Amino acid sequence: MNGVQYIQERLWAGNLGNAFVVLSFVGALLSFFAYYLSSKNLSFLKLARLAFNIHGFAVIGIIGTMFWMLLNHYFEYQYVYQHSNTSMDMKYILSCFWEGQEGSFLLWTFWNIALGTILKRQLKPGEWEIPVMTVFALVQVFLASMLLGVYVFDYKIGSNPFLLLRDHADFSNLPFLRKEGMVPATLDGKGLNPLLMNYWMTIHPPTLFLGFSSTLIPFAFAIGALWNKKYNEWQKIALPWTYFCILILGIGILMGGAWAYEALSFGGFWAWDPVENSSLVPWLIVVGAGHTMIINKNKGGSLFTTHFLAIGGFLLVLYSTFLTRSGVLGNASVHAFTDLGMTGQLVLYVLTFIFITVMLLINDKLFRVSYIMVSLLILFFGILYGYKRALLMLWLGGSGIVTFISYYKYFPKEKDEEDLYSREFWMFLGSLVFLLSGLIITYFTSIPVINKLFNTEFAPPKVAVYNSWMMPFAILIMILIGASQFLKYKKTDPKKFFKRISYSFLLSILFGLACSIPLYFLTKTEAKGIGTWDLVGFSALLVSGLFAVFANLDYYLMVLKGKVSKSGAAIAHIGFAMVLIGALISTSKKVTLAKNMADKKLEALGKDFDDKESVLLTQGDTVAMGPYLIVYKEKRREGIDIFYTVDYLKLDKNKKPEFEFTLVPIVKNNPRMGQSSAEPATKHYLSRDIYSHITFANMSIDTDTSSKKKNAFGEAKNYVGHVGDTIFASNALVIIDSLRSNLTKSQYEKNDSLLEVTAVLKCKTTDEKIFFAYPKFIIKKNVVIPQEDVVDELGLKLVFWKINPDDGTIEITMSEKLSNNKDFIVMKAFVFPYINVLWLGCLIMAFGTGIAVIERIRKFKLQS
Repeated sequence: MNGVQYIQERLWAGNLGNAFVVLSFVGALLSFFAYYLSSKNLSFLKLARLAFNIHGFAVIGIIGTMFWMLLNHYFEYQYVYQHSNTSMDMKYILSCFWEGQEGSFLLWTFWNIALGTILKRQLKPGEWEIPVMTVFALVQVFLASMLLGVYVFDYKIGSNPFLLLRDHADFSNLPFLRKEGMVPATLDGKGLNPLLMNYWMTIHPPTLFLGFSSTLIPFAFAIGALWNKKYNEWQKIALPWTYFCILILGIGILMGGAWAYEALSFGGFWAWDPVENSSLVPWLIVVGAGHTMIINKNKGGSLFTTHFLAIGGFLLVLYSTFLTRSGVLGNASVHAFTDLGMTGQLVLYVLTFIFITVMLLINDKLFRVSYIMVSLLILFFGILYGYKRALLMLWLGGSGIVTFISYYKYFPKEKDEEDLYSREFWMFLGSLVFLLSGLIITYFTSIPVINKLFNTEFAPPKVAVYNSWMMPFAILIMILIGASQFLKYKKTDPKKFFKRISYSFLLSILFGLACSIPLYFLTKTEAKGIGTWDLVGFSALLVSGLFAVFANLDYYLMVLKGKVSKSGAAIAHIGFAMVLIGALISTSKKVTLAKNMADKKLEALGKDFDDKESVLLTQGDTVAMGPYLIVYKEKRREGIDIFYTVDYLKLDKNKKPEFEFTLVPIVKNNPRMGQSSAEPATKHYLSRDIYSHITFANMSIDTDTSSKKKNAFGEAKNYVGHVGDTIFASNALVIIDSLRSNLTKSQYEKNDSLLEVTAVLKCKTTDEKIFFAYPKFIIKKNVVIPQEDVVDELGLKLVFWKINPDDGTIEITMSEKLSNNKDFIVMKAFVFPYINVLWLGCLIMAFGTGIAVIERIRKFKLQS
């Protein structure tokens, strides 16, 4: 410890941050009670608004303090130490802020404040502000509590971002923290997770969390409607916000897919990862809610379904928060958070809003009191006697039963049934398809939770299982969004309807079969593991997707006459269909370019390496890979990034290699975190992407080129084998050709003479040159004296040092000159055909949804 310079801990930052944390929680709590009391006495409304503004000010203060600490490297604070360091590029400072649980909760809290502030200005005090903002404030109470970091009766409430490193259980015993109130001046942080060092991670999380926050708006209106017993009026206000949520959350999910494609190395854009699913399911439910709101606006039906979906979207966001932050997923997700001891708090967060929803559904006072009493009894027995899992399942099941009893007994019903050939019927059916698909995804994603609740050991489903389950739903949705546009509200002439959609249907059949038939023959000859039923499913999805595109294009051009302002739904439907078509084609016709043809088999590197999907590239060598010749040229390091330059060539008409392009896949290596991650490199063409990433590499950069080092031998490796076996050197195959002895076994035993056994080793290079080595195993007076042999031409030193008479094997060590050891990498490479259809679909869907949002806002202003 001598010679280490220390500086004072900058306690003012933590004290200021903690003051803002307390002020944030108190402000949110006061705002909630004041808004609730305003429903009985409007004199509390001014206090409620003021408290909400104070809460917002405090949250901005927390954010400002944390950014100051990150920018100025206050490593005495565990959050700064855990998520940043001095060598990190400052453009990733935003990623540092929301990498941890505390930062992401803070981001969520900030967006709720922003949306709540806008809503306060929009809503009238006596009608919707009080119930909606009461819900907002209660949500903020829970989110603010996530930052408290205090213990109440041994229960941890929140995780404080301003905790000092010396006060953190994982770091308090570090030797450089022994001087109280002091930290080393040279202290550096662990740094950012390499996976998050990507520009998408500076814009994807805030967009996604804005989407999560926006689910709160239809939820708050739906709860307010149950509170006020005004089941219809809220929907015209909430409808633009619901489509805003669909837009922003959808963009956030698509950004996540783009990040996965560019930064992760699983070879694609969607892997049904639990965290991906946890954002997709709320989006599916909110899409369903948006469509049932349109039904209600135009016909006045689907009341219960609209409330159910609007409430369900937010509750599923809360459930996904529990999944991704409680640690229950374990290793099931590559980007879930670890458990910070807040599991109970997260469960309480979810259950509280389920309880409020069910309680407001009950109109009968006695029934409501009974439900509250039973809930309290279950809570009491759970705390006192245990059986928490069983009682939780009992309460959830009972709440579900109460919900449906309340629906049938108290909730307003539609007088008329929808006609089969009406737009509202098929839109309602589409919403149910979204709901059912979301529930199935939730079930599969929740398998780790089910295992924990019931002590089972179900394996999480693989990608193929998700695909097979979701394909029928995708086909149904494509048919519905293609056909329903041509239906009228209340009733449609069936003959006119079928005639109208027949043109699009015939076109989709023709184009679909034209694409599917080549895929069928390709699969029969090349693609193993794809069955006939898979091909039927692929073809059906392709045809239905094309039908959705052609039908909505027809509707846009012929019915809407190309008026963009009126065509938000049609354009969004086209984009959504293109996303599914692009995903289908690019994955089902994905081509593996990398196949290892080298003499060295990749199995030696581990069981995860497959010669059928990877290629071994030695620096400077030219290797055939699909239609290309590839050359691993060099590597260089910049910070934690190691760049591997790989040239792609093709043979010209004269069979001479001609340069095509260069790809530079990256390995991000953060030794302080003990983590490395591969970042793919992609060559983009209009009709395809060539996608590659490193799966194995030596990350050291050797700059010592002295002749002394070049002539030195590296570490000797031992090989055990029989006559006829092969030893792999970097530049040759060493075959144990035969063994020669100067004595027979009986002669040696009789005379105890000098025994000399020579191993004849045949060294064969890749250009068919042959060299021999003759290392000897000598026993003189019962002492083993191995005699090495060196093959100078190949830079190989071979020592024959042991004979195993029991199994007839011999043992030889081989070492190579350091100049022999060329650097090598193992790489995967794929072709994703027509993946740009997917990305174009993303843009079109976002554009169409944006138009729909603008149109809904315009109509709302006109009605107001």
